[in-house]
Amino acid sequence: MKAILAAIAHALRVVAGAPRYDAYRAHIARHHPQIEPMSRDQFERARLDERYSKPGAKCC
Repeated sequence: MKAILAAIAHALRVVAGAPRYDAYRAHIARHHPQIEPMSRDQFERARLDERYSKPGAKCC
């Protein structure tokens, strides 16, 4: 059941256009090894804040 929920959560993140945390971690490890990467929660919050803080990004 846990694997099914994880697969559904992953699918929803992909459909919603959420950036991939794994790609972020790989980028940090490869290009910025001196920086400690954000946790998944911090990463998702930062991306949401970035997405909705831009004046022209809102649809309404």
